[in-house]
Amino acid sequence: MNTKFGPSRKPGVKKIADKTGFSPATVSLVLNNKGTFTEETKHAIRQAYTELSHDLAVSEGKPFVRLLIEETIAVHNDSYNGEILRAIEIECRLLGFEVMLNFVRAGDEPLSWLENISGLILLGGGLITDEIVQELRGYAVPMVLVDNYTHTGDGLSVHSDHYGAGYLATEYLIRNGHTHIGFISGPAKYKPLIDRYAGYCAALRENGLTLVTDYITPNFDRKYIKGYYEMKYLLELPRRPTAVFAVSDRSAFGALQALQDAGLTPGRDIELIGCDNISGDQEIKRRIPTVHIPRAEVGQMAARFLLEAMRGNELSGKVIIPGRLVLPETSEAAAGGAQGNAVTAAAGGSESGQHFS
Repeated sequence: MNTKFGPSRKPGVKKIADKTGFSPATVSLVLNNKGTFTEETKHAIRQAYTELSHDLAVSEGKPFVRLLIEETIAVHNDSYNGEILRAIEIECRLLGFEVMLNFVRAGDEPLSWLENISGLILLGGGLITDEIVQELRGYAVPMVLVDNYTHTGDGLSVHSDHYGAGYLATEYLIRNGHTHIGFISGPAKYKPLIDRYAGYCAALRENGLTLVTDYITPNFDRKYIKGYYEMKYLLELPRRPTAVFAVSDRSAFGALQALQDAGLTPGRDIELIGCDNISGDQEIKRRIPTVHIPRAEVGQMAARFLLEAMRGNELSGKVIIPGRLVLPETSEAAAGGAQGNAVTAAAGGSESGQHFS
């Protein structure tokens, strides 16, 4: 592979405006994630940006990789996926190839993603289903799944140990003396969230506790306030839990707001733990524990394995990177480097580490 470093040219606002028919002002606002526009408008502009970026990369002779992610995910406002995406992009450029973002929508034709590419990175689940992955594999294009995998185990996937994260969070609450532990769930279409739930169930079982179905919240899926109505649901139970594991930090932030609105103090009236260790409200982060998910490491590893696949070294199996418990008094910087203050291995039989088939 001819490795080329240095920044690549990006399509100008005027070219995108000419291609889409929208004004330069509209194009600029959409690309900078500002203003209020329809999903169709945003999709058209983002798609034109991707296509023109692709043309520039090809004209410069750079190997081109397409990164697919579900369009419903607001990447620019999403600390979780945004960090993985940035790590992938930085690592790809260091390795000498360009990566272009492509938003997946329902009804898209997978074959359209394969034109003039050297490889594929599929980030997350949702609309990126097992069926789509199987179809893409049939074209023998180098491909890596990131924070996703197929149930049949085909191909290569790189993700954090979400099962272990769920186990760690729940075991932490059990060690603190809790036997009635609620779970704030998330959309079932995302495998990491299901794996975290499985870890929650395993921790209960291995500690001799009964799984109480009433303690598993429905997913109310309220945008921007995830976890708020789920916590209210738990608070209204005849016998509410004494502790709650929120499937993500975003859900934990909403749950914390529900506790405050009910006049309850987290840690005293109900203990709450999240998962992800995302950059959010710093005051909230100092008040509740979480499990750190190594998003940057996942992105870097995915790019490196894709490069190997592009060189003809076909790989398969799961690469699983463990997380760690981060307590409220542990600073974010310390959590990233000093593991003496954190639980560093997922307990209870979690498949931590890196595994290949």
